[in-house]
Amino acid sequence: MLPLDACVGRSDVGGKAETLARMRAAGLTVADGVVVAADERVDAAELGAALARLGGERFAVRSSSTVEDAAGGSAAGVFESVVDVPAAEVRTAIDTVRASADAPAVTAYLEARGLVRAAVRVAVLIQPMVPAEWYGVAHSGDAFAVEERAPGEPEWGDVRARRVARDDAGALATGMRALEAIVGGPVDAEFARTADAITWLQARPLVAAARVTAAATLAERGRWRLDAEHNPDPLSTAQASLVAFADGLGVGARLRVVDRYLYVEDGAARAQTKIPLAELRRRFDGEIAPDCARALDAAAADGSLDAALTAYAHVYRRYYGEVSPSVGAARKALAKLGNDALLAGAGGATVERDQLLWELGRGAATLDGYNARFGDHAPSWDVATATDRERPDRVRALATELAAQSTSPRARHDAAVARADAAAAALVLDDAARAELATLRAVLPIAEDDDLVFLRAQAVVRRALFALGGDDAFEATLDEARAGDFSHAAARRRERQAAAARVPPLEFVDGEPRWPTPRALDVLRGAATAGQARGRAVVVRALADAPAALPPDAVLVVPAIVPSLTPLVAQARALVTDHGGALSHGATLAREYGVPAVLGVGRATAIADGAALWVDGARGRVYVLG
Repeated sequence: MLPLDACVGRSDVGGKAETLARMRAAGLTVADGVVVAADERVDAAELGAALARLGGERFAVRSSSTVEDAAGGSAAGVFESVVDVPAAEVRTAIDTVRASADAPAVTAYLEARGLVRAAVRVAVLIQPMVPAEWYGVAHSGDAFAVEERAPGEPEWGDVRARRVARDDAGALATGMRALEAIVGGPVDAEFARTADAITWLQARPLVAAARVTAAATLAERGRWRLDAEHNPDPLSTAQASLVAFADGLGVGARLRVVDRYLYVEDGAARAQTKIPLAELRRRFDGEIAPDCARALDAAAADGSLDAALTAYAHVYRRYYGEVSPSVGAARKALAKLGNDALLAGAGGATVERDQLLWELGRGAATLDGYNARFGDHAPSWDVATATDRERPDRVRALATELAAQSTSPRARHDAAVARADAAAAALVLDDAARAELATLRAVLPIAEDDDLVFLRAQAVVRRALFALGGDDAFEATLDEARAGDFSHAAARRRERQAAAARVPPLEFVDGEPRWPTPRALDVLRGAATAGQARGRAVVVRALADAPAALPPDAVLVVPAIVPSLTPLVAQARALVTDHGGALSHGATLAREYGVPAVLGVGRATAIADGAALWVDGARGRVYVLG
């Protein structure tokens, strides 16, 4: 059992005790203490004598492990500390602190930091309790950020925050400057304050926030928009490679994939030939769709990736070079008439699919019949996404949901057509304009019908890739798939999961990323940490009901971060709390784990479970998107 003053320069007493010893040696006000080594047998008489020497009636019994308060990680609040302990119970408190090394919180921390449990040693620091008017935390920065709480308020409870200038002559700023010299840089410190008198309780190097968002870059001039309408989620490696292949065809808008997200350049599209609107329906049905079908049939029969890509390129050129710009021209012409009702009732293949699902759910159609027409349909534009033919469970679930509606999709569509016809009839137009209006409305369903062609092109590529390497092929580039190299699949899946947690820029303008504020149902404000993330709210209103694990897209929303929740913090995409501050142990751990957090929101747990959230930890904002 060592006196605290004898711990200077000793690695076996843990970072907390060794730093406090150096602080005392430098003349800072720190309570005296004793340290029980990790494997030391506690002698009752020796312990009693040590407590008598320290004086006081109640003590703080705290961990001082070999992974705490280090330059690369703090383990803040991970190990147990027992405070306000009477002398007769200090021996039991020592056992409690030592036993905390096996707690789930410690396991989660070690796994997140890649540390080996066998190397962890837990010494125990014992000091007299320091009575005070306020207990606080201070961080280095441009100024010293300070959060204080009243006695009896838990560390994770509500705080009052302030900033103290670095050159302030008061005891807090003077002490923080001295602590920076002791730890060799920015410092995270805990203290007790009565009036202007400060007793320092702990100091550790301020651990920089882990990288919580990618530095998205696109070093090209022009305006590039996130393709959130078609591809709101990060792309698989195979789809990103397919995008590069498509961009190289020189047709349509230029495309770029940045940090797994698809961006489309604003401006004139390449190599487009608009079909006269009066001919579009006839040419699509009689020429373009059959031509694409023949190319895809041949590729499907061949089965090779090269054949699939040749057919994909053929469909892509016709889709983006002829059909898409022609339908777009029809939409713009209708929009100029200023009546949105004119755009209704043009469902095409979408209505046909919904009707077939409705009938399937009611027993009036078969799954084979559905697949014959829509089996290549997929819920996202990514070759890694299984088609409806591969997921009969998904198709049946959709069918059941639609069948619960009393009115069929076709009946609802017919009602929309009637409203559009009435809107058209109300327009004052001459015969030529009315004929043009009829032509415009007749070609609109092609915008849905042509999706079937493109979905089939995606499906043909998907099947060729899967034949080469199974699911691993979807995390390989096209060239890697040809060569049979799927060695990076696992790492790239993790990259894609990480990208899904990030908030991509909504656009790049001349290389500069821009994140316009999203439209939100509600915006909540709290204490900021760092980084941005998006996900679905997992709301834990009672800490006793906390789950053992979180889904991969979870934003953990809790009343406060207490030590028992540490394993969940490590799993979460982001963290939102009702109580607590930006300098709390929970916030410190969130920074170390690379988890964006907004704390002390006040009404976070009123968020609906499952709500889509964008957590801006850098600005202390939580956007409830839906």
